[in-house]
Amino acid sequence: MPNPALEAAHRAVPEIAEWHDRKQRVAQLVHDTPAVDSPEIEARKVADEALTEFLATGTWPADVEARAQAAYTRAAGAQAVRARLLEANREYNHPSALTTLREIHRTEILAALGSQLDDLLAQARKHTSDLGTVRSADDALTAGGKTAEAYTKLRALVPTLANIRAAQWDALKMGELTGASSLFQRAKDSGFGDVRGVSDDTPAEQFLAMQEQRYDVGHLVWLVQTGAAYVPEDVETVISAQDAYEQRNAEPDAEPRVLEVREEVNPPAPAPKPRPVHGRKSGPKPIENFIN
Repeated sequence: MPNPALEAAHRAVPEIAEWHDRKQRVAQLVHDTPAVDSPEIEARKVADEALTEFLATGTWPADVEARAQAAYTRAAGAQAVRARLLEANREYNHPSALTTLREIHRTEILAALGSQLDDLLAQARKHTSDLGTVRSADDALTAGGKTAEAYTKLRALVPTLANIRAAQWDALKMGELTGASSLFQRAKDSGFGDVRGVSDDTPAEQFLAMQEQRYDVGHLVWLVQTGAAYVPEDVETVISAQDAYEQRNAEPDAEPRVLEVREEVNPPAPAPKPRPVHGRKSGPKPIENFIN
């Protein structure tokens, strides 16, 4: 089911809005281009008409072959055109058709969703004072008057909040790995992607609502009161917020120990032993000739 918040964010990006316009124009062309029978069938229709005329009058139309050929050509052309339009329509309706554009313009889409969130909270703010401390339909009905009216108007805004949050995560996942152990899934389940500055003072029920993406009038009023609701610009922003919270009570690293390093004085190197002088080997003794 289309998400109206995401569609509105797409329309806020000129390149994506133009893509949607082209998609609609192609769909209209497909609607306006009727299907035709095959060229063979269209040519046979001409031949059948000529045969019927011949059987009734005994005269065979001289131009029957030309008319059959023209019908064949028209049908072939019409089929080729419609086939191309259907192909284009399938391309525009493929689940991955918008992937590249949405990845390129993810920042603009998220910014547009942030503007929608601001507008929604501005509308909700008009009714929170009349609501008072009432947070349930039964209490609103009992209170009646402006309180009941304020509750009704705020409750009508809750689906819009849910759509904005769903669109937010749909946009944030573009270009991200989305497996069960991915950073994206960790960010989505963390509860840190709805408001800035989650702390120990954040009510447990509101934090759970953000983790599970389940919203009601009480949560909407709380968002108005905190003034910290936002649409994160990327997954890393959410992960960083969670890490900062989880490390809030971590003890600072102990100062590194300073070791006293004494300069080591090397003992003097021993005097080199005199190299022994080796005499050359004596050559062979001369051979003496004895005369007997």
